[in-house]
Amino acid sequence: MKLFNFNISSQRSSTCSCDKYHPLGLSRDEISKRIKESNGIKKGLELKSETSQGQQLYQCPYCQQIWQSNRAWNWGNKEYLIKVPAIEIEDWKVEPYMQPDQMLIYSALMSEYFEKNILADSEKLCSKESCIKPALTTSVLCKDHFIQNLQEFNLLPKRPSGRPFEPYHFENSGLKM
Repeated sequence: MKLFNFNISSQRSSTCSCDKYHPLGLSRDEISKRIKESNGIKKGLELKSETSQGQQLYQCPYCQQIWQSNRAWNWGNKEYLIKVPAIEIEDWKVEPYMQPDQMLIYSALMSEYFEKNILADSEKLCSKESCIKPALTTSVLCKDHFIQNLQEFNLLPKRPSGRPFEPYHFENSGLKM
């Protein structure tokens, strides 16, 4: 089942302002600004679907841009919209896109951890089966498996849930844009 009809007309309505909104930077200011803008953005969009957790998927009827509605817990559970890639509705319902507010918090906490802790590689290999990465000097595990262990014991935050999408990507110290 395809998500949307793509019969883009040559006429764009003056009510479509999708081009004016860029991907959110991972900063409190940008998320706060988008929260304020979201009611205005939503007025020109059509609701296409909703998850059982309350996230919503919208589409601009003029340019076909897809938008996801999120709730920013650290901002008082306020709603904000983000541009997302086209996706089939059933796939989106199973796994909506990651939320930038959660990415920001995760990235900040992970960056803080890496600033305080030096994780240097040793000459030994990681003790996890079939891992060929070097173990850390302070552990029998490589950096990735060491971090996973800390996350499993809730000593570090887990990666945000959801489907990753451009322009966001993971690096060793967390999420980047």
